Amino acid sequence: MNKIFSILLLFLSSISAFSPFNVPHKYKPSSALFTIADYKADFKVSPKTFLLDVREHNEWAEGHLKFATPAPLSQLTSGRWMDNTTGKYYPGTFPIDRYTSVAILKNVKIYIHCKMGGRAKQAGELLNQMGYQNVVVIEETFDELVAAEICEVVKGEVQSLTDMD
Repeated sequence: MNKIFSILLLFLSSISAFSPFNVPHKYKPSSALFTIADYKADFKVSPKTFLLDVREHNEWAEGHLKFATPAPLSQLTSGRWMDNTTGKYYPGTFPIDRYTSVAILKNVKIYIHCKMGGRAKQAGELLNQMGYQNVVVIEETFDELVAAEICEVVKGEVQSLTDMD
């Protein structure tokens, strides 16, 4: 009886491994311990780690993380891009590196945040569809990130993109 139970248990556990509920998300949602500690470490190791702020321009002007790059969700979802493999067009606009003024490369790590987490999740899904493979959606609120002291908070319009030394 124990042998049959063991075999049945092993069989059921192997089936659940193929369940659609265990399919990983294409983007990586974060947890407080992951985002805050790892973001700080990633940014020290690679200055080409990006922190996209997908809040709107007025929210950016009220205060933003010094290392963030503005990429309002309304701007990311406007326009169209073409999938090079299929030739099909999709809605969306590639995020722009604020220092080079060109699209952020698809092989760099990108953290995405917003005020409450919802827009960051939408942006993460969009960037994955565009081919970005190393996207981390920060679930913490903007206020939680500020409290974690990831970096200095600065105020200013989007045109003032030189607040990094």
